[in-house]
Amino acid sequence: MIWARGRIARRLRNAGLPPPPAPYTVDAWCEAIAHGRGRPIHLRGERLGMDLPSAFLIKLEHADVIIVDSALPMLPRTQGILHELAHLVLNHGGDALHAEVDAAVEAEAELAADLLFQRLSNAATLASRTMTSGTANSIRTQRLWWPTSWWTDRRTDWQVNQLWMTLRAGMPEAAIITTTTAERVPVEIGGSRQRYRRVVEVHEALRLLRPWYSRQVHDSAAQRAQRYQLDATGTAAVVEAAQVAVALRRHQTESPSDDVPPLPQRRLAAYDIRAEARRLALVGLALHDSPLVAAELARWSPVAYGSRPEEPGSTAFDSFPITPLNRAVTRNGWAGAA
Repeated sequence: MIWARGRIARRLRNAGLPPPPAPYTVDAWCEAIAHGRGRPIHLRGERLGMDLPSAFLIKLEHADVIIVDSALPMLPRTQGILHELAHLVLNHGGDALHAEVDAAVEAEAELAADLLFQRLSNAATLASRTMTSGTANSIRTQRLWWPTSWWTDRRTDWQVNQLWMTLRAGMPEAAIITTTTAERVPVEIGGSRQRYRRVVEVHEALRLLRPWYSRQVHDSAAQRAQRYQLDATGTAAVVEAAQVAVALRRHQTESPSDDVPPLPQRRLAAYDIRAEARRLALVGLALHDSPLVAAELARWSPVAYGSRPEEPGSTAFDSFPITPLNRAVTRNGWAGAA
């Protein structure tokens, strides 16, 4: 992986890409790259089904068009566009819908997309950094608390990794593009690169699970969380975790939903991967540990008639280990969680 990353980074440098311009969005960068290439790049948002990739490239005679799922949140949308942009920059061939593209080529484009995202994120961070005296003092204070921050990040990474493992186990047939063609190994503790990769792959798995989401489950979980007086962050985590738990069960019994709720609009800094990882960590914590999610799963979990009999002692919760949460988590918010 290290050698592949270095090789692709060298190819991207040799491609002569312009630096990301203000306002440091993927749309603005695509426009700058298109201007440098002398060939337009058009970005179009369309509602794409789960049988299609989240983004794909169409090469026309005088322009290139990147079609991206308009329902995607900001982070997976950016990653999808950068993946297709990598195909252009690295001169990859193949079918627009990835049907005839070699897995190694897709892995190479995904790794290049990670590197392009890092370049875009670094440009945005450097542009917004102001080294005033107050900021300098804040940075020195953060350094004093570095061990606490490090442990919070490790705990967050562990929870996100558990969520990723649950989604992959519940959808083993899901085709999720990664940066390698080798067998995926769960890494309990990783750095910022590993965190970003896990967040991207969790988002892709949630997109593929979307047809099994239910508005009824959403509303029921929200009401239950409000009865237990959870704060807004805890309520959002319980609601999404309940939808994931029920959707995984419906996916296993092939019972798609006919009332898929709209995607929530989240306010998140453009490249704050740490904040998104912590949000997903809360969802994973609720999925595995919250009795509120267990209650929603018991209420809405479909019964698979005609399936093979379960072993004695097994229950509908075997895939989601449930342990009681303390009073601070169930009633007074999610303080102390990842």
